[in-house]
Amino acid sequence: MEDKSDTQIKMDLKDSLKDSIIKEALNSGVDLRQYSQQVEQQLQEVELVSVQDYVNQGTSLAQLHSQFTHCDAALERMENLLSTFRSQLGGLSSDILQLQHQSAQLGLRLSNRQAARSLAGQMIDDLVIPEALIRHLLETPVTEPVFSEQLIILQAKLALSGDHHQRCSRAAQDVVPVLGALRIKVVERLRHFLLLKLQQLRRPLANYQLPQNSLLKHKSFYHFLITQEPEIAYEVRQDYVQTMSKLYFSYFKSYSTRLLKLVDTNSVNKDDVLGSEDASLGAAAAAAARSLFGRAAPSARNSSSKSTVFTLGTRIEVVTNLEAPVLVPHAAATGTSAGHKGETKYSYEIVFRSQHYALADNACREYLFLCEFFHVERAPAMELFQEVMGKTCTIYMKFVEEYVSTCYDSLALFLCIQMVQRLQYLCHKRAVPALDFYYESLISILWPRFEYLVQANIQSVRDCDPSRLYSHIDTRPHYVVRRYAEYTSAISAIHEHNSITSAMDWTPRLHHLLSTMQEEVEGFTLRLAAAFTKRKDQLVALINNYDLMLSVMTERNREESREASRCKELLSARISEFVEEILFVHFEGLVRFVKDCELILTRGLNEALRNEERRATQTINSFMAGWKKSLDEINREILNLFPNFKNGTNILQATLTQLVEYYHRFQKILTQHPFRNVPARADLINIHQLMVEVRRYKPAF
Repeated sequence: MEDKSDTQIKMDLKDSLKDSIIKEALNSGVDLRQYSQQVEQQLQEVELVSVQDYVNQGTSLAQLHSQFTHCDAALERMENLLSTFRSQLGGLSSDILQLQHQSAQLGLRLSNRQAARSLAGQMIDDLVIPEALIRHLLETPVTEPVFSEQLIILQAKLALSGDHHQRCSRAAQDVVPVLGALRIKVVERLRHFLLLKLQQLRRPLANYQLPQNSLLKHKSFYHFLITQEPEIAYEVRQDYVQTMSKLYFSYFKSYSTRLLKLVDTNSVNKDDVLGSEDASLGAAAAAAARSLFGRAAPSARNSSSKSTVFTLGTRIEVVTNLEAPVLVPHAAATGTSAGHKGETKYSYEIVFRSQHYALADNACREYLFLCEFFHVERAPAMELFQEVMGKTCTIYMKFVEEYVSTCYDSLALFLCIQMVQRLQYLCHKRAVPALDFYYESLISILWPRFEYLVQANIQSVRDCDPSRLYSHIDTRPHYVVRRYAEYTSAISAIHEHNSITSAMDWTPRLHHLLSTMQEEVEGFTLRLAAAFTKRKDQLVALINNYDLMLSVMTERNREESREASRCKELLSARISEFVEEILFVHFEGLVRFVKDCELILTRGLNEALRNEERRATQTINSFMAGWKKSLDEINREILNLFPNFKNGTNILQATLTQLVEYYHRFQKILTQHPFRNVPARADLINIHQLMVEVRRYKPAF
C-alpha cells in the first residue's frame, strides 16, 4: 500500500509541476511555503470583497424579485385569457364546418336542378315540332336552300324521338305519330324529285351532266332516304344504275361504231412486212429507170412504196396530246382524202384515243359522282361503278378485240398500248382506280397482237433472200434496211415517251423483240454483202446499210438506243476494215513493207532488215511515182461509193489519216541502220508536205 501511495504522490507531483503557475514559481526560485501563504491571503481578500459586493446589491435583488412576481401574475392572467379564446374558437370551427356542409348540399341541389332543366329543355326542343318546320317541308320547293336546312332538322328530330320513344317517354309517344306522318310526306316529295331528275337523264340528246350536277347539290336527299326509308333509297339507286348503264352503253356503242367507220383499213395489210418485195418497181421498171436516169435509178428502186407503214412521222402526237378534244364523228368525216372522196380516214390510234379518252373522262366523272352522291367508297364504290359502266367497258373491249384480231398496223397497236398506260395514270391522278381491270384487259388484247406482228416482221427478214428480190444488187442501202431503221426508230421513239412507272411494264419483252429483229437484219445485211465477190464491195454495202440505220435512228430518237449503239460499233469496225482495204489497193507496196518490217522488228531480227534494202528502194520509187494520183483516185472512189456525203467525208478523213500514219511508220522504219544508206531516201517527200497535200481532200484534217 505504501508503495502505491508513494507512486500516486509522485504522479500528483509530476502533474502539479506541469502547472504554469507552479512552473513559474519554481523557475523564479520563490519559496513554495511563502508563495502558498501569499496566495491564501489573496484569496481571503478577494472573498471579503465579494461578500461586500453581494451585500451592496441586496436592494437591487429585492426589486428584481418583486418584478418577477408581478410578471408571473400577468402571465397567469394572459394564460387564462388565451384559454378562453381557445374554447371560443373551437365552437366557431364547429359552426363553420356545419355551414360548409349545408352549402355543399345546396350547391348539389342547384346543379342537379340545372342539369334536369337543361335535359328537359333539350328534350322539349327535340320533340317540339315548330309550325315553320312543317310548313317548309310540305310547301317549300325542295330545291330551295331552306328546305334542305329544315330536312336536316327533321332528320335529327326523327333520330332523337326514336331514342326517347325507346325510353318510354310520354312526350315522345305524343310526338312520334306527327313526326311519322311528316316523314312519310317528306319521303314522298324526295322520291318524286329524285325520280323526276332521273327521268331527265332518259331524254334523247340530253346532257346528263346537268341532272347529275343538280343531284349533287341535293345529295342530302338520298342520305335522308337511306336512313329513313332504305327501300325507297334502293329504288332510287337501282333506277339510277339502270338509267345510266343504258345511257352509257347506248352513247358509247353509237359513238364507237361511227368512229370505227372512219378508220383507214386499207393503209396496212398482212403483206406489209420488212422483208416483203417492193412491188412498186419490178425488174422491167428498174431497167428502164437505169437507162433513163443512169446512177439515180438504184436509189429510186430501193425506196419502198410502203415507207409510211414503218415510219412514225407525226403519229406520236396522239400520245403527247392525249387530252386533246375527241373526234366528233359527223364533223371528222367531212373532207377529202386520197382514195376516200367525201370523207376523211384516220389511222386506228387516233380513233382509239378519242374512244378511250372519252370513256376515261366520263368514267372518272361517274365514279366520283357515285362516291359522293351514294356515300360509298372502296369496294362498294367499285361494285356500283361496275353496275353502271360494266356493259360499256365490255362492248368497248369487244370492239377492240374485233379490230385488233385483223389489224396489221403494229405501230398503231404500240401507240394504243402507250395510251392505255397514260390513261390509267390519268385516272389515278383523279383518284379513280375503277378502270384498272379494264386497262389490264386491254393490254392483254393489244400486246400479244403487237408481239405477233413484230415477230412476223422478224420472220420476214429471216426468210428474205436478197438474190430473189431483184436481179441486180448494188452497194447502196437496201430498202429492207431502211424499213428496219424507220420501224425500230418508230418503236423506240414511242417507248421514249413511256416515262410512267406501272405494273404493266413491257420494257424487257420489247428489248428482246428489238434485239432479235436487229440480229436478223444484221444477218440479212451479211447475206446481202455476200452477193458480191470482192471484199471491198462487201464492205461498201455493209457500210452504206449500217450508216443508213445509224442516221435514221439518230435523227428519229432523242436518246441513243441500244440498236443505235450496236450500229455504231458495226459501222466503225467496217469503216476501219474498208480503210485498210482501199489503202492496200492503192498503196500495196507501202502497206506491205511497213507491216513486214514491223513484224521483223517485233521479233528482234534487226539484221534481217538488210535483205529488205532493195525492196525499200522499190517501195520509195513506187510511192513517189504515183502517190498524188492515188490520192485523187481514193477521193473520187470514196465519194462515188458512199451516197451519204457526210459518211463519205468521214471515211475519206479516216483513210487519209491512216495513210499519214502508215507514211510516218514507213519513215520511222527507214531510220533503221540497214536503210540509212539507201539512195532513194533523198527522193522522199517530208511528212509535212504529205499532210499539206492531204488537206486538199480533207478540210477537217
